[in-house]
Amino acid sequence: MSDLESRVERLEQRVRTLEDELAIHRLINRYGLAVDTGDAARSGAVFAREAVYDVDVRLMEGRAAVEDMVRSEHHQKMVGHCAHQMGPLIVRPNGDRAVALGYSRVYLRDDGGIEVYRVSFNRWDLERRQGAWTIVHRRTRLLGHDEGKEIFAAGLAEV
Repeated sequence: MSDLESRVERLEQRVRTLEDELAIHRLINRYGLAVDTGDAARSGAVFAREAVYDVDVRLMEGRAAVEDMVRSEHHQKMVGHCAHQMGPLIVRPNGDRAVALGYSRVYLRDDGGIEVYRVSFNRWDLERRQGAWTIVHRRTRLLGHDEGKEIFAAGLAEV
């Protein structure tokens, strides 16, 4: 292989990695926007059919469980009054698997104004399936939760 061919191959790999990172950021942000609008189908679509979404207050197993959460009366009361912000995130693609580590915040507006409703530590495990990234596991713990530090400490070795 010539020097030029080697350089082009390395450049192609770097571009693939950047495209993967961007696709993963977009996927995670798509969830936040979909859940804010109460769109259960789009909220669930970022998760694999058998995905696990492990929140400190609830364990959702499967895409349908995520969709049910979005359709719930509790969540629907927040629609139009909440904003899920994801990040900053560190994303590490590794072939057809990836790990994303970072924060999420939920803002909620009520009669008294806008307040921070929730700040959480998050770990997303993703897989590329049929050419597209999907979330296979999300673990999120509220700031101050005993397991929050564990999420970041274990994940930092991977990202």
